[in-house]
Amino acid sequence: MAVLAAALRAAAEEAAPAMAVVVGRDSFVRAISRDELRELYLRRQRLWPNGTLAVPINLPAGHVLRERFSELVLGRSTRDLVAYWSARYFEGIRPPIVLPSAAAVRGYVAAEPAAIGYLPAADVDDGCRVLLTLPAE
Repeated sequence: MAVLAAALRAAAEEAAPAMAVVVGRDSFVRAISRDELRELYLRRQRLWPNGTLAVPINLPAGHVLRERFSELVLGRSTRDLVAYWSARYFEGIRPPIVLPSAAAVRGYVAAEPAAIGYLPAADVDDGCRVLLTLPAE
C-alpha cells in the first residue's frame, strides 16, 4: 500500500510540479506578489515600478505548468482566457510571449532583465533568481 501511495504522489508531482516564478540573476526586479504577478500576466499592468516595459513569459497552451499557473495565479483556465485575450486584442494589448520549454524560459529571463517567467522549481539554475514559489498540484 505504501508503494502505491508513493507512486501516486510521484505521478501527481510529474503532472504539476512545484513552480518557481523567476527573473534573471541580473534583473532589477527583487520581489513580486501573486496579485502583481496576475496583473502583469493579464497585461493590466505593463510596466515595472521603474518604468521599464515588463516582459511576462508563458509556456505553451496545454502545458501542465501553464495550466497550473493560470489556475493558481490568474484564477482561470487557459481555455477561459481565450475570450479575454480576444477582447484585449481590439484594445491593442497583446498576451505574454510564449516559449516552447522551461529551458527556453530560463534562457530568456537570464538574457532580458525585464522578463519574468515560471518553470519547474527543479529546473532553476544559477542564471535565475526565484521571486515566488507556487505549490505542486
